[in-house]
Amino acid sequence: MKKFLINFLFFSSLVVAQEKATLLYFNDSHVIYPVVDKHGERGGVARAKTIVDSIKKGNKNTVVLQGGDLGGGVLFGAVYHGFPMIEAFNKMPIDISNFGQHEFDFGVTEARNLMNKSKFQWISSNLKESSGKPFNGSSEYIVKNMGNFKIGFLGTTDGMETTIQTSEIYQEDIIKSVGENLEKLKGERVDFIVLLTQSEPELNIEILEKYPDIDAILAEEKSEKYSYVTYVNEKPIVSPQGNMGSIVKIDVFKNKKGKIKQTLELIPVNSSVLPDKEMLKLEEFYKERLDRDLGVVIAKSNVKLDSGFGENHHARYEESNIGNLIADAYKEHFNTEIAFMNGGGIRANIEAGDFRLRDAISILPFSNKIGAFKYSGKTIVEALEHGVSSVDKKAGRFLQVSGLKYSYNPKGDVGNRVENVTIDGKPIELEKIYTVALPLYIKNGGDGFQMLKDSLGTIEIDSEKSIDSDIFIDYVKKAKVLEPKLEGRVVLKQ
Repeated sequence: MKKFLINFLFFSSLVVAQEKATLLYFNDSHVIYPVVDKHGERGGVARAKTIVDSIKKGNKNTVVLQGGDLGGGVLFGAVYHGFPMIEAFNKMPIDISNFGQHEFDFGVTEARNLMNKSKFQWISSNLKESSGKPFNGSSEYIVKNMGNFKIGFLGTTDGMETTIQTSEIYQEDIIKSVGENLEKLKGERVDFIVLLTQSEPELNIEILEKYPDIDAILAEEKSEKYSYVTYVNEKPIVSPQGNMGSIVKIDVFKNKKGKIKQTLELIPVNSSVLPDKEMLKLEEFYKERLDRDLGVVIAKSNVKLDSGFGENHHARYEESNIGNLIADAYKEHFNTEIAFMNGGGIRANIEAGDFRLRDAISILPFSNKIGAFKYSGKTIVEALEHGVSSVDKKAGRFLQVSGLKYSYNPKGDVGNRVENVTIDGKPIELEKIYTVALPLYIKNGGDGFQMLKDSLGTIEIDSEKSIDSDIFIDYVKKAKVLEPKLEGRVVLKQ
């Protein structure tokens, strides 16, 4: 009798496992090893693998999903362009990855190389080649048979205008793409539909309200400290903690009436999780390599270089000493009258003391090219106006400057906020032509700078050293001692 009971319980547990499909999801996978900052310690592929293996052991019908942003955005991505993450995710292994815009920080060719190195599927319902076909052969939708369930997946990417500008790929309208591919999934008679998305919360809510056939949205991070769940008619929109700080676990099952239901759990990826030994070796290899390669001291900073990154992000609405330093570097390199740096491209704060190679690349991790062009005073003012048009949202378009000064009223009407623009102490002349050094990202219309697309001439664009961090490193090495100050280049009027 006891043997029969044990066998029955064992058989019952197998039946329960087969009747449940499990989805595991994380994103914002910028760094292979754990991140340690003011928000605590979190992430790391070794801990993530421990969690994944444990859940897979309990249910073989488990799919592992990565939501995007495994490329640039931070120092680690700037140096290795996402390839260590591909290596780790092949070992984990994950099953499906969506695209974040950071996969394209180093160009379309590098994004293709990332895909070609991966052993998992890539999904994109809205990233298209110039021919109109899905990017690099990625799937517009994916169907997975998981035990008794047929699960459908969609994936969308937003914010492509914030990365490298190219005509090789374009971002199709997200609402349209979701609708078209949702119909295809419904034709596949799936039981449960999941959307992986790299969109703002408002758009995710709009999608769920418009397309109630979607059962769950697994979204990009909203915070480096917290995970968030929002429900729209009992359907969850889940944003796990940034830098792989948490893993979303959704179990799909049928209740006693045969209706498909889901349960949601958020699993912290923190120091309480024992790291997988083999994956830990991979983390340590890359951490030691990065420390060795980038630990060289190139200058000394007598002040904290402060952009407010990760805190109040003040380089997105007011003058910052680090913004002044970067813009000065561009201006000197190209010998222009003016230089611009978009505040959203400044990605670190550096404490006073030894300034190392890693610090420079942490500040400018995207490897953006810088060029020098000619613009009228009128266009320069229009660019400044656009830069302050969304300071209430701390948008990355705010311009740090060199060679000019201006003031603005954040409460004024958009397009009419900027005042007192001066160059070398003289009022800017709207019809006069000025030379400007700036990132090609905004020159090509990124962050909405459409007015900068049509310059009145090119001074220099293809120099051997036109990468932002290279220019900055040369400038810092030459200076030896860094003491950037706030000089009233941007005056915020209240």
